[in-house]
Amino acid sequence: MSLASVNCFVGLDVGRETMEALWIDEEGQQVGSMGFPNNHEGYEEFIEKLTELEGKGLSPVVGVEGHSGEVSPLDEYLAGERIPLVSIQPYRVHSHKDVLGQPKKTDHYDAYVIADFLWSRRHQLTEMPKFKKQVQKVKKLSRTNQDLQKEENRYVNRLRQTVTEYFPEFLQEDWFSKLTGTTCLSFLATYPSLVKLKRIDIEELSKFLKEKSQGHYGEKLATAIIEKVNSLSRSLEDEQAYALRAKSMAKLLLTIKKRRKEVKKAIREALKGWEEADILKSLPGAGDILTAQLLGEIGSIDRFENSDALALYCGVAPIPHSSGKWQTDKNTKRVNRVAKDALMQLAQCSKRYNPISNQYYQKKRDEGKSHWHALKCLARNLIRVIYAMLRDRTYYQPHHGGEKEDEKSQSREEQPAMATA
Repeated sequence: MSLASVNCFVGLDVGRETMEALWIDEEGQQVGSMGFPNNHEGYEEFIEKLTELEGKGLSPVVGVEGHSGEVSPLDEYLAGERIPLVSIQPYRVHSHKDVLGQPKKTDHYDAYVIADFLWSRRHQLTEMPKFKKQVQKVKKLSRTNQDLQKEENRYVNRLRQTVTEYFPEFLQEDWFSKLTGTTCLSFLATYPSLVKLKRIDIEELSKFLKEKSQGHYGEKLATAIIEKVNSLSRSLEDEQAYALRAKSMAKLLLTIKKRRKEVKKAIREALKGWEEADILKSLPGAGDILTAQLLGEIGSIDRFENSDALALYCGVAPIPHSSGKWQTDKNTKRVNRVAKDALMQLAQCSKRYNPISNQYYQKKRDEGKSHWHALKCLARNLIRVIYAMLRDRTYYQPHHGGEKEDEKSQSREEQPAMATA
């Protein structure tokens, strides 16, 4: 169905258990509404109502707030009936609510605001892009990995604080290569109590460490730990509480690390045979995880008119801000933060593994820019290359004779990426 032919505007307020739909006609008048559960039966009921509207000569379009790829399984139901779905940024819905001047907060009213927004912009509507299932799969896996990483960082900080308060010598002695290592976490999960450590012998601890580290640690480390523990004369009244907290944090971290390993494996499998992934991974420093994170958020390069639009979407390009003779640029917070995070990490890796990127970064530093400013400039430069590579389906190849990015920065998006032989 073409958006040019729609004459029925359906606002959909999405809830965890229920959804509220309200529709208005081409005159802007409310002609109906309904609530339905957020499940299969509810979706069927909603589709049946939309089909009924079509039988009356109406061509509906459904709008939803804050849609970043999927409302729910309802997406597939609408796609199956070829009913267009429009995503509306939350801040635009809130602004429209202010224009209407009715500061109510009900599901029914929120659905009306969305419907009225669609009607007021009926000549400017753009249907949500239909991404491949592979893109959606990679996006969900990448976001799951990122969520797990955030949880891991949070629990690591808590564990470090607990160990510092209870057994600071554990961190000061630098017995393990890192606190988040599997052997270290296994040790804290099994022997979190100083009292318990004082009761075991070197042979038992040595066997445990050797097994968990696959032979990397053994009797030497076991001896050092037990000697240090036995030299401590202090006793804490809440020793049991500290030990239980350390044990809980360590076990949670072991579980998170295991799940992240599974997710990363699934990501690598999902990237196999995907041409765009192979193209992006040809960039020095672009591994499976960053490639999946960036491609999952970009979706399709055809969504972006040029590299400037992609750079703005990824949060590495400013927007014009002027009044009269006064002109400047400002950063916008309305960007895809996941894509921005992936791009900035890619810039870090590119600086490390690509001599051309490192040369460009050092040039910006020599101009007086801070580390993060220079890194953002490099990320902006990478966007031009990534856009051209994905647009032209060509692999990365360094430019011969050195880079002259400053002179080429304005026209790079118009040039095809260099293909490998």
